[in-house]
Amino acid sequence: MAFSDPSLPLAGNPPFLPSQSFWSRESDSLKQGIKTGLAGTITYAIYAGWNLPQGYWAVFAALVVTQANVGASWKSALYRTVGSTSGALAAALLLPFLGTGAVRAAIALFILASFFAYLTALHPSFSAAGFTAALILVFGGTEEPWHFAWLRVLYTILGAVVAFAVSVLVWPVHARVGLRNKMASILQVAGALYSSITAAALHGLDNEQQVRQLNGQLHDLRRGVTQQTEEARSELRFSQFNEGAFQAFVDQADQVRRRLTAMAEDSGLYVHAGLRPELLPSLPALADCTVRAFSELAAALRVQHNQLRLAGDLEKVIRDLDADLARLREQRATAPFALDRMLPFWSFVFNLREVALDLRQLATTVGELA
Repeated sequence: MAFSDPSLPLAGNPPFLPSQSFWSRESDSLKQGIKTGLAGTITYAIYAGWNLPQGYWAVFAALVVTQANVGASWKSALYRTVGSTSGALAAALLLPFLGTGAVRAAIALFILASFFAYLTALHPSFSAAGFTAALILVFGGTEEPWHFAWLRVLYTILGAVVAFAVSVLVWPVHARVGLRNKMASILQVAGALYSSITAAALHGLDNEQQVRQLNGQLHDLRRGVTQQTEEARSELRFSQFNEGAFQAFVDQADQVRRRLTAMAEDSGLYVHAGLRPELLPSLPALADCTVRAFSELAAALRVQHNQLRLAGDLEKVIRDLDADLARLREQRATAPFALDRMLPFWSFVFNLREVALDLRQLATTVGELA
């Protein structure tokens, strides 16, 4: 027998996934495209206005360096400059030493390409070094390698500066803001998945396809969180980024995601267990409070509102559930259950309680994010 509590949002109507306009969905991508085009155009104007020899390399650098947020642009500019300078200097030093000729240039190319590929495997800042060294070796010639190398480094710096300036001045997006929005999206979909799983178990709904879809969406959203954390750490205003709090929040949210994934896989078993309403009267209230907690945490992350009262509400419903569980154990009410019903029953209840505890911890941690 299943619960029939109208207060619990049903899986067919998850409250977390409202329809959005095209601009709401695509504004970040459109703005990024405009910023990239603007950086390239400004650099081209400098190149054409001052008739810079081989100044097109500055345009290429600006287009490559412009990234989705300030932290990523700063890292890309730094890595591009380090790589180009290293490759240009190495080629300019090695080319005169080996002398002229296609064979000697090929030997130099093999040495530098192998060396910088090895360095790139150790650190990505050298990713442009091998490419730059190849340009110097192929087009620099033996008469002017230093001049060619100097222009390559100068134009890389010019393009990187323009790209970084555009990232800072035009629709600036800080990596920590992107990270907060990413985590909010994860919690939003996690809440929808939780709602679908509990609706299936408590109401006996057949929504297995929706559970699978939301579970896959949750896993897709998790990709890139580590990279965004690194970008937030690398921003110039690094002193205001509370890395420890963000990492603790990400780890706790990952724990919730893994628990929901396990629950999604066992959703059919929960339905088969057939929960009886009189066994745990507090369970629908716990599920309802947890659903609201997912929604409020996601909203708090997006608007950077760090004061939440979720912890107290969750604490109350957890205490009520613990009281019901103590009574249930004392009465040994599940003893008559067959094993294929008893184990899913206790697994479901345990996981609901743990998710509520995790969200209570997240509500506390969100106040430390900066």
